[in-house]
Amino acid sequence: MTLTAPDLDARFAVAGEVMREAGALALDFFRRREELAVESKGLQDVVSIADRAVETLIRDRLRAAFPGDGFVGEEHGAEGDPARCWVIDPIDGTQNFLRGIPYWTVVLAFVVDGRTELSFTGDPVHGEMFSARRGQGVWRDGGEVRCRRPERLDQCCVALSFGFKDDWRHYVEVQGRFLEHGVDMRRLGSTALILAHIADGRLDAIYAPGNQSWDCLAGLLLVQEAGGVAVDFLADTGLLARGPVVATVPVLRELAQEVTGVRLI
Repeated sequence: MTLTAPDLDARFAVAGEVMREAGALALDFFRRREELAVESKGLQDVVSIADRAVETLIRDRLRAAFPGDGFVGEEHGAEGDPARCWVIDPIDGTQNFLRGIPYWTVVLAFVVDGRTELSFTGDPVHGEMFSARRGQGVWRDGGEVRCRRPERLDQCCVALSFGFKDDWRHYVEVQGRFLEHGVDMRRLGSTALILAHIADGRLDAIYAPGNQSWDCLAGLLLVQEAGGVAVDFLADTGLLARGPVVATVPVLRELAQEVTGVRLI
């Protein structure tokens, strides 16, 4: 079945409502985080009942509205048609979430035939929702936003995200190369929210050496629709594999490609 513009309109409208409900649930868990049972998935990698409950809510609501669509999620895996699927990260930045650091987000993307068409990144703590449709721009709470346009490298700030599955030596080397050019840095702990903040001009680039599709697809579309450049994650890595995420404002493009080795489009 080929999806038409009205099909995407319907999904965009329903997904926006679902994301508001999911954000409210996640925020309630955040306020009660000391009560949550937490499990380890690996070195500095954890999951809580909040992650699973939020992803279940999103899946249940969207499955009821669009029963032919597939799903890929961090906590409950893949099911259904991968050519037409929702990609979910119920809480991106779980370590921040559980430590009470208000830098985490609820993330949803819709992929059709290997291309991200719809994007939602919700920041419930600050009451912000970022959304995008391919070819139509990006919005924060209904108002259109754009990437910053710095003219020099030493006017830029790169945000970093790191997991212990990645090579820390390369990660440190990349930091050094950026610093040599006067580029400022932040390590913030949520790839998806960093990408949203590049799209609205708070940050200028991201380097995250190892991510899954649910961490980044929504945010990469936000950056591209806001005037930035980004890795083609689905072409280079795919829905189920792990790979690097780089996205920048135009002035940083050449340096970012050089120091990370990641091709940007």
